Amino acid sequence: MVVRPGGDQPPLSIVLQVASASSTMDVTLSQRELAAEQLKAEEKQRLLGLFPQYFISYAPDAAPLTAAQKFHLGWKTIIDPVTLLGVGLAAGIEQGRKNYPAFGQGTEGYAKRFGAQYADRVSGVLIGHVVMQSVFHQDPRYFYKGAGSIGSRVLYAIGTAFVLKGDSGHWQPDYSDVLGGLASREISTLYYPASSRPGRRLLDDTLLGFGGRAASHLLHEFVLGKVTTHVPKMAAGLSPRILREGTPVSLISVDDWSTKTAENGGPIAFMLASDLQADGVIVAAIGSKAWGQASFASGSRGDGTAVHIGLEGVRLKVGATDVPLRSTPTRDGGGPLEYHRLENSGRIAITLYVAENVTLVAAHD
Repeated sequence: MVVRPGGDQPPLSIVLQVASASSTMDVTLSQRELAAEQLKAEEKQRLLGLFPQYFISYAPDAAPLTAAQKFHLGWKTIIDPVTLLGVGLAAGIEQGRKNYPAFGQGTEGYAKRFGAQYADRVSGVLIGHVVMQSVFHQDPRYFYKGAGSIGSRVLYAIGTAFVLKGDSGHWQPDYSDVLGGLASREISTLYYPASSRPGRRLLDDTLLGFGGRAASHLLHEFVLGKVTTHVPKMAAGLSPRILREGTPVSLISVDDWSTKTAENGGPIAFMLASDLQADGVIVAAIGSKAWGQASFASGSRGDGTAVHIGLEGVRLKVGATDVPLRSTPTRDGGGPLEYHRLENSGRIAITLYVAENVTLVAAHD
């Protein structure tokens, strides 16, 4: 690589080659693995540090979950000790109020109420938030918006009670929650005393499902994120921050570059290989997009297989801000370009640097 001193954003000239044995970069562009990294953060989220909040995503453009990952979230929820404690308290309240007299009182009555409550929780999570979402390829999570006017966020929170994001990334009618709720309700008739008005209760439960989701989404959008631990701080609405010049940005190419020729240069896309932070706050999550201009030309290192690649004007999108990147930590160069050919792939991993101090601005509607 030849670096021209004095330029804010010198072109890059690199040769694709297999990384040396000393390389420590281990990244991948797999959607499943991106989702797995994001789930690690979600599994730490707890309301007031106690109550699990696994089905809330604060990551912008979160990767879709596989069916196995949806089941994983559901399973962690139903076996969480706080879930069991909540079921026990609810059963005790029902016993104190003498709800469902057919269950009786005493230890046996409490055990029946506990079992019914826990069965409700299990079927509500697994049927209502896992199985149906897997069948219809929909995402069971609520996606925190956090940006825009209060009115737009209210409409978003209420609207997402009726639509879900599909695994394709597009919004779809909420078949999963509706059918999952109906199925869960039918299953409950196997262990609850019979109701004299099952049809009316089924309709009431469906309408309450919409209302309950809307209320839950509103609380998460405006209140609960502030008292939930391990929420990404910028997503929780902190003031704008400055991304400092020279901050390293680890990127991985979206396209396979091993077959590129001079004829297919032009716009090129990258994704963040790791979260980008400013002052200890995540400002762009793994998987965020960056774009630039590329040129490809055949070259030779003795074996005739090298491909020379030029990069110009690479910019990373952070909120509403386009962050310019360059090839070296300082304006006058002084360090080699960090790049690696990913194993068994024509993609490359590369480290660029923020070209100037940038004040980040949240995206608005």
